[in-house]
Amino acid sequence: MGNQHCGEWHHHDGSYEGSDVSDEPQEPRSTPDELGAFFIDFYTFLTTLHYDKSHLKIPPPTGWPELTPESCAYFKSDHTMEVIRHLPYFDSTCIEYVHYKSKILDHTAFTQKDFEKHRNYHQGWEFWSSEGELMDPSDVVCMAVGHENFSRELWLNMKDCEIFEDFHAGDMLNAVPVEVFFENTKEQYKTLKLIPGRRRITIEAEKVPERDGRITEKEVTGQTEEWGTDLDIQYVRQIYRYHEWTGFFDLETASEAIDKWLEPLGGGLGGGPRGLA
Repeated sequence: MGNQHCGEWHHHDGSYEGSDVSDEPQEPRSTPDELGAFFIDFYTFLTTLHYDKSHLKIPPPTGWPELTPESCAYFKSDHTMEVIRHLPYFDSTCIEYVHYKSKILDHTAFTQKDFEKHRNYHQGWEFWSSEGELMDPSDVVCMAVGHENFSRELWLNMKDCEIFEDFHAGDMLNAVPVEVFFENTKEQYKTLKLIPGRRRITIEAEKVPERDGRITEKEVTGQTEEWGTDLDIQYVRQIYRYHEWTGFFDLETASEAIDKWLEPLGGGLGGGPRGLA
């Protein structure tokens, strides 16, 4: 849906000075049901925006029966498997993005070979908890996969209930508690610092300021720069807010307004007068 806007990020140095590192196994911070509830709340929020509610799959009380250690190629620890069985998912046919070029995985649709490939995918990677502890890979699972450079991949640390945010082909951000990550992401959506679109890549607009006053169609269509200017992003925000963003948001009519504006620019057709692919 346009150019990526992102800030500067710093790589976690893996330092754990002053942390209380113990060889004693610690109980996970949340039960599988508690962790699942955080995901259900966040995913339900997404269905009020750009995700189709019919794609959201809520696990039965006893967890997804098809997800067994054997069917999952024994790719993770017993506790991790129990959490995976109690998480909600968006159906694998869902094409929406949760972040910049980032799609949520549907583990219930994985075959045994998919799990084996998933296990091998991040062999040799290091994940550090917020307490500076090097994580056992069997306690970390990819929840959302990125496509292309600087897309966002999301990894879940099952033991400490933290999210690792990874820039594909870039740096990994510090681990953040699941509930904090979800609340922060909700806030980014509500303030349109993250801007989703129907069948369009989610825009990161953290650094795009708010615009005072109404933007006219003539003003925005009169631009000659490559699509993705601050004014373009601000105009998308204006359209979304006009259609009651995060209230009773009307995705259909908002998307029609966006499409009407972008189609003459070549949006979705491989290029146009302002380089919009």
